[in-house]
Amino acid sequence: MESSQKAPTKNMAVLCSLAELPDGSLRVTLDDVAKGKQLCTWQHQSLFIFKDYPPETLAELNSLPEAELASFGYYILARLMASNGYGT
Repeated sequence: MESSQKAPTKNMAVLCSLAELPDGSLRVTLDDVAKGKQLCTWQHQSLFIFKDYPPETLAELNSLPEAELASFGYYILARLMASNGYGT
């Protein structure tokens, strides 16, 4: 598939965000979002999961265990499939 090929987006998505907490640690958050009523908008539905990391941990992604990075990708894909009615 070419990246320029048009394809309709499903109704549910996962939003990944990063926040700096008061103690300097970084929070990675995954939220469920749904297509909004306005074109090209999304509305927050619910918190899916979050995890806090010491800042030095995310400064060098090689310091994260490969299994943790793989799990992160798995969570996103599983949530996308389930929330759009495909199951896992």
